[in-house]
Amino acid sequence: MGVVRRENDWRLEKREDGLYEITYQKDLRMKILTPDYKQGMMDNPRLDAVPVREVGSYSEAEGLFEEMANGDAAPVSGPTIVGSTATGTESTLGGELDSGGFGSEEENNLPAGGLALVLIVAGVFVMRSAGFAPTSVVFLSGVVSAIIGVAIFAWAGLLYKKHGWSDALEFLITVDDDLTSSEETDKPEKTPPTPEKLKNRLIFDRAGQKCEWCEESFDHPHVHHIKPRREGGPNEPENLIVLCPNCHEKADREAIPRSKLKAKVKRLPSLSTQ
Repeated sequence: MGVVRRENDWRLEKREDGLYEITYQKDLRMKILTPDYKQGMMDNPRLDAVPVREVGSYSEAEGLFEEMANGDAAPVSGPTIVGSTATGTESTLGGELDSGGFGSEEENNLPAGGLALVLIVAGVFVMRSAGFAPTSVVFLSGVVSAIIGVAIFAWAGLLYKKHGWSDALEFLITVDDDLTSSEETDKPEKTPPTPEKLKNRLIFDRAGQKCEWCEESFDHPHVHHIKPRREGGPNEPENLIVLCPNCHEKADREAIPRSKLKAKVKRLPSLSTQ
């Protein structure tokens, strides 16, 4: 395995049986598949971000390399090409998008968590297709994609630290309101975060920096909406309870029923919003 043809800065490299790569100054330009190629379960060059061409033999791969090295090859019309020189047919990823199948608006309507996963996986694929060459533009685009995906999860982590699991999960799994169906527009408007002044009064004045459920003391307890913000739960003391991180996690997944939380709040000293 290695370089099998050279033309100035162009290289034709054999990666494995039936799989060849054309590079220019170490920048991956195209992958070529011959009938000898045996695809692994987790390895599909057709999903890479570079053009992929299927040919009938190694000699045809050499001919394609010579065309590119001499500047005679036709320009690539899409990010991924899967074709056959025997039939002269080829298709592009762009064509699939236009057909309304893969990449249709409905399928692209992803929540933030799904989008983050797609960006990370796509970024890794792109970096891998570029041979992890740090000077390659293709590799750098993969790095950027992966970083954006990681940043989305990092933002969810910040939401968890500041507001708890409910806000973090809601951010990751909720689809943008602008892309939801007309049926979903009937849902109540999401309540804004609890004002800091009210949070401080709940934590220090009413709860005394203790969890109002298990009554353990904590330096940084959370303020939990009994009726969630996504359901229009108000920022009123009667709908808010101070919880430790452990109890907050249980309340978010309703291991502690809302009815019991409401009953607990009713027994607490009253606190006005003024």
